[in-house]
Amino acid sequence: MNTSGLLPQSLLLVLQVGAILAVTNACGWILAHLRQPRVVGEIAGGLLLGPLLLGHYLSPVSTFLFSPSGLHPLEVVSNVGLVLFLFLMGTELDLTAIHHNRGAALAITVGSIALPFTLGAALSPLLLAHFGMGQFSHLAVLLFTGIAMSITALPVLARIIEERKRTSQPINPSTASIALICAAANDLFAWLLLALTLTLILGGPVGQNLTASALRLLMLAVYLGIMLFAVRPLAARLLALRPNPQMGLWLPGMIAFAFLSARITEILGLHAFFGAFFAGICMPVLKEASRSLEHSLQRTLSPIVHVTLPIFFAMTGLRMQREMFSGSGLGWFAIILLVAVGGKIGGATFAARRCGMQWKMATQIGILLNTRGLVELIVLNVGYKASILSPLLFTVFVLMAIVTTAMTVPLFDLSNRLFIENID
Repeated sequence: MNTSGLLPQSLLLVLQVGAILAVTNACGWILAHLRQPRVVGEIAGGLLLGPLLLGHYLSPVSTFLFSPSGLHPLEVVSNVGLVLFLFLMGTELDLTAIHHNRGAALAITVGSIALPFTLGAALSPLLLAHFGMGQFSHLAVLLFTGIAMSITALPVLARIIEERKRTSQPINPSTASIALICAAANDLFAWLLLALTLTLILGGPVGQNLTASALRLLMLAVYLGIMLFAVRPLAARLLALRPNPQMGLWLPGMIAFAFLSARITEILGLHAFFGAFFAGICMPVLKEASRSLEHSLQRTLSPIVHVTLPIFFAMTGLRMQREMFSGSGLGWFAIILLVAVGGKIGGATFAARRCGMQWKMATQIGILLNTRGLVELIVLNVGYKASILSPLLFTVFVLMAIVTTAMTVPLFDLSNRLFIENID
């Protein structure tokens, strides 16, 4: 039965959001007490609201709250929250820091992307044969699998590092700094590669519609050029003219710019999330004179993001498939997890060693960069909606993202014990 016929849509939305926040916050609280980042519990809570738990054991409740006909308002709220989240994430990406530490950061970033991307691409034909895909070519699957394997989640990693500062075993400042810079560069590269992938595959089958693909690539290049070399310097100049900007003008203007950029990239055939992220990058790094603007932006948007991100986790959970827990599904999950962890930690660790770092520092940088979390989920949902990932493969990759994020703190603690023992 259509739940919209039983309740007004607004009341149903209130019930849906209330249930989502209750479950995700409870799971976040539990995981926080197990020394995991709170966001890991929130993600897990969102997944439990789908077929993995609620839809399987309490099917009538799930049908009432989350029937397909009643999900559109949740989808809209979720997308608004993600646009704001990615905009905030872009504003916190310091391109100057990446530039100033470009030596070691570039080497580790390349290592942490190249190896997992190559291993993921090599695995893609097997995934295609077993899981099946949508309407796209092997190239689309190859590129997207490589991207999914090579992502690092900067926001979750930053939260892990910040939370460790309040414990008896904080992360070494040099290790944390390099990991954050590499994660930022990793995210920037991943979004560019995702934009390139979507541009290529949405232009039509390779070899059949080269003109459309070339035109999309040209539009992408023009967009990036305008954003980085026109909009970003202009925003910095405007802020320099008004060291103490009027919040009533800047804040609405920045938020409107985020949605405008998101809309432009959507029109270009890319994804709205890509535009929101680059809108944030184009905001000038806020120095001391304009620190109040940064605080106001965080204070204004963070509560909205805090409410809307759990809705995104729940929407992700509703797309999951219980069939993944069959013997075959668990076997493929183990393979994908092994490739993802080995490629990410191995690539970053050996690149760091080539830069002259000690084994402990190199290994811990690799462990930190293995954090995938929220950014991975956003990219996976983009692939799912574009019909690149089948529902079952989407489920496997989502679980891989959660497990690789959850293992960051335990692996880091293990590395501390192992290297102390080796020294002794």
